[in-house]
Amino acid sequence: YTPRIRFKGFTDAWEQRKVGDFAKESNIIGHTGIDAKKITVKLHCKGVEEATEAQSGSCNTRYYVRKAGQFIYGKQNFFNGAIGIVPKKLDKYESTKDVPAFDLNSSVDVEWLYYFMSRPEFYRSIEAKCTGTGSKRFHVDNFYLIELSTTQTNEQRKIATFFFNLDHLITLHQRKCEKLKNIKKSLLEKMFA
Repeated sequence: YTPRIRFKGFTDAWEQRKVGDFAKESNIIGHTGIDAKKITVKLHCKGVEEATEAQSGSCNTRYYVRKAGQFIYGKQNFFNGAIGIVPKKLDKYESTKDVPAFDLNSSVDVEWLYYFMSRPEFYRSIEAKCTGTGSKRFHVDNFYLIELSTTQTNEQRKIATFFFNLDHLITLHQRKCEKLKNIKKSLLEKMFA
């Protein structure tokens, strides 16, 4: 596989691989549902955040420690974009097996993997691979079977940095746009009140 668009200096063909070739589920045992500082993965690639539950969890529910930089997803909502990377501020927070986290070997950049999987046409296609009755889940065994084309890590990092900077620029302009909308609203209220 060779992408239609490349950064200058990269010409090697991308290699077809399975996620299981470079990812391993993290299973560091943490607290029970009562004591764990919990995290959750938001839908539509909106990030990983601290879970704000009205009631504490069960003492029978096992939680697992998650580390900054791990790839993480929600089994019930992978196909709704419940994917992310554990941020530094949530290092050592915990989730259950329904929100697995993964360490990647040095051949794949976690941010590149995130951008690859954050495309709606990719994560929506996962629904067909979910199993179970009632609420379907995308299990780790199926995650490991995902096939994708990868390139060398220096090209992966360049791609991830490009999209990170683009996201930053989009956020900056969204804030400016919101500020201008608020100014307009205020001026309209003052002029026509």
